[in-house]
Amino acid sequence: MSLFVVFDTCTHARYYGDVHEVLALPQGAVIRYEYKRRLFKPDAAQAVEGLALTPSQLPMPVLLMYGEKNGFKQGSGDPATMLTVADSVFVPTRSANLIAVAIDKGATSEDDVFYLHLELRGFVDPDLPEVGQLIAALEGANSLPFGVAGTQQTWVSLLPASLFPHRDRLINDNPDLWSRIIDKLITLPTQFRNDVFWRVRSLSEEKNGARSNGVKLVDRAGNQRVDPHKWLRDYPLLESNRYLVEVQTYSTHDHGATVPGDSTVALTSMDDDQGLLKLSPDPLPIVPNQVAEKRFSVTTDSALGTRYIGMRLETQVPNHTSQFAAGSMCTLTFSIRKERTRFILGVTLVLVSIGLGAYIGVAKPGVRWTVIDAIATALFLAVGAWLMNQQFKIGGGGK
Repeated sequence: MSLFVVFDTCTHARYYGDVHEVLALPQGAVIRYEYKRRLFKPDAAQAVEGLALTPSQLPMPVLLMYGEKNGFKQGSGDPATMLTVADSVFVPTRSANLIAVAIDKGATSEDDVFYLHLELRGFVDPDLPEVGQLIAALEGANSLPFGVAGTQQTWVSLLPASLFPHRDRLINDNPDLWSRIIDKLITLPTQFRNDVFWRVRSLSEEKNGARSNGVKLVDRAGNQRVDPHKWLRDYPLLESNRYLVEVQTYSTHDHGATVPGDSTVALTSMDDDQGLLKLSPDPLPIVPNQVAEKRFSVTTDSALGTRYIGMRLETQVPNHTSQFAAGSMCTLTFSIRKERTRFILGVTLVLVSIGLGAYIGVAKPGVRWTVIDAIATALFLAVGAWLMNQQFKIGGGGK
C-alpha cells in the first residue's frame, strides 16, 4: 500500500484557512480537498483514477504537508520557482486517510477536478528524519509546489520508492503532537507565526451541569465513495439535550505575547432554518494553553425525520482587517433527531388516555370506575404530553 503526499501552500486568502481547519478539526472528522489534474504527479493521478474505479481499495494513508518559501510575505504573489530544501520550510500538518474520491471531467484532461475526502488522524513528529528525506526525494523528482508548469508545480504525489521502507513512520494516530506542529509554524517562521491556534478535542453530553457521555462522529447512511459531495460524517445529537464542545488553545511563551489578549472563538450555527441549535451569544475567550468548554443545547420542532445542521467555530480578533484569517477555524456538522424511546412512550400514553376517555363515554361504567378511569386518563395524558413536549413542538414545522 502506498501513501499520498498532499501539499497546502496558502498563498491565496481563500485557501489560507485550509491549514487552520486541518489543525483545528477533531480526530475522525472528514475534510474535502479538490485539485485539478495538472497539480498531480501523473502516477498519483492514475492512482486516484484507479481508486475511483475500485473504491474497495480505500482507505489509503495520506500525509498532509505545508510548504513556504523563506521570507514569503503574506499576500505576496505565488513564487516563480519550485519550493526546495535550500530556500523553503516544510511542516507535516497531519496524518489522514483518503476514504472517498471523485473526478469531475473538465474541458481538457488537465482541467479534470479530483475530489479527495480525507479522514483526519493524528500528527506526525515534524522533526522525524524521514520528513526531511521525503522532501529531498520529492525535490529530486521535481515533485514540489510552484515552479515550471508541466514538469514541476506538484501538490499531490505518491510516496517515493526510496521511502517505502519508512512509510509507517510517516503515519500517526497520536493527537498529542499537535503542539509540536504549531511550534514549527510559529518558530520557523511562517506566515502563520502571529495567528491564534486552538483545536476541538471532543464533544460530550452535559448532564446535571457536568460532562457525561462522549459523542462520536458517525458516517451518514447515504455516503458514496465516488461522489464529490456524498461523503459526510456528523455528530449525532438528540433534541432537548445539552452538549459541551471542548476547545484546547496553544501558544509558546514568546508567541503568546504577540497574540491579542482579547481574541475569542465565535460559535455560529449553519443551515439551521428551524433554530435547533441554541448557542450563547458570548464567544469563548482565548487564554493561551488551556482547555475550555462551551455549552450549547438542541431544541425541538415538529419534524419527525433527521435534520443536518452545522456549527462554525472561528477565531475573532478585534480590528483584524486582513483578508487572511486571524487564526484557527473549523466546522462541525450534526445529525439531529428525536429521542425515539421517549417520544414513542409519550405518544403511546397519549393514545391510551384517548382510549380510556372514549371508553368512559361509550361504556358509561359506574361512578367508582368512572372516577378511576378519569384519573388514569388525566395522568396518562399529562405524562404523555410532558414526554412529547420535550420532543415535539406543535405547529413549529412550517416556520
